[in-house]
Amino acid sequence: MTLATAGEVTGDVAERLARLTPIVAALRAEDPSAERERILQHDAFAELRRTGVLSLRVPKRYGGPGGSTRDVLSAVIHIASGSSNLAQALRPHFGFAERLLSNRATESERVEWFPKINAGLVFGNAITDAKGRAPGSSDTSVLPDADGVLRLNGHKFYSTGTLYADVIAVSASDSRGNDVQVIVPTDRAGVELFDDWDGFGQRTTASGATRFTDVEIAPIEVTTVSDGNHLGHSTTFLQLYLAAVAAGIAVAVRNDAVEYVQTRARPAAHSLADRAAEDPFVLHAVGEIGAAAAAAEALVLSAADSLDALVDNGSQGDQAALADAAVVVAQAQLVAERLTLDAAQRLFDTGGASATSRKLNLDRHWRNTRTVASHNPLDYKAHVVGNYLVNGATPPANGYF
Repeated sequence: MTLATAGEVTGDVAERLARLTPIVAALRAEDPSAERERILQHDAFAELRRTGVLSLRVPKRYGGPGGSTRDVLSAVIHIASGSSNLAQALRPHFGFAERLLSNRATESERVEWFPKINAGLVFGNAITDAKGRAPGSSDTSVLPDADGVLRLNGHKFYSTGTLYADVIAVSASDSRGNDVQVIVPTDRAGVELFDDWDGFGQRTTASGATRFTDVEIAPIEVTTVSDGNHLGHSTTFLQLYLAAVAAGIAVAVRNDAVEYVQTRARPAAHSLADRAAEDPFVLHAVGEIGAAAAAAEALVLSAADSLDALVDNGSQGDQAALADAAVVVAQAQLVAERLTLDAAQRLFDTGGASATSRKLNLDRHWRNTRTVASHNPLDYKAHVVGNYLVNGATPPANGYF
């Protein structure tokens, strides 16, 4: 495996987060053209790796800075305000680190993978099969060959962040029909990566198809997963991560709305003001966008505190506590994503037709949010919340809560 590690990264959580500021500023300047021309931002990704932010969640006992869920999602919101694509590409990486803190992981897995994450190892994933009744169906298998060597075979049509990653967390079935996760280096023989994601949003998340053909797998590379019958806090974290990306987009919308009104917007011919920056209706639109961005971020970070409390209390196996956390996150996701969708379309109320310029590419915010929000139907989030509040029904343990 060829690993472009970050090298020796020092600094506490605050120092690592502070290193993001110039990178996010550069991302914000480059994002309109990179998204428009569909350019993967490998250099920016390498800069992020060097900040040490990608190992924030590694506990101190494994050599890391011991950051919280709030710290991670604060970083995600900040990165997404510059490029939601790059922030989305990191979801499987932070998700794998969070899974290691759950009761679904073993201590041997923590000892194996946390030091590697701390050294700079970056995870992508390959979860969604090209076939099956539902996206979570797995036609990918890891089975012993005639010599007893484990071999991975399958085709995933969407693989988040794999074109940036060093290793891929692959969902598969073993010889007993159990759901497992296989960790495979991206450069191993039999692994093929494709940059073919064709969605109208989140176009540069490095998330194309992946094909595995007789890929040799070591036993240590097969990790434990849920039995599918119980909630787990790491899947709840992954849902909150989506809301964090949306919140970051809302911040980007706010920033672009302010800049556009200050530097480009012209008032309508029948405006009540001589300048767009003094037009009450334009200022009203910017104010609503600003409120939506602030609310989305506050919702995500408040829900992150709930997950931190659950982990800090050692309640990862408490199904009642997990159900409550899943509902808190579902509520945050439901509202934050809808707030961002509204803010992204409201942006065009700050200017005329010139705001639709392809050069500005302001429509990417709505397209990206719509794509993020399409991961999981928001109406089902509302149903689960209502069913929990009225009937005490536990959210389904299917990875979407």
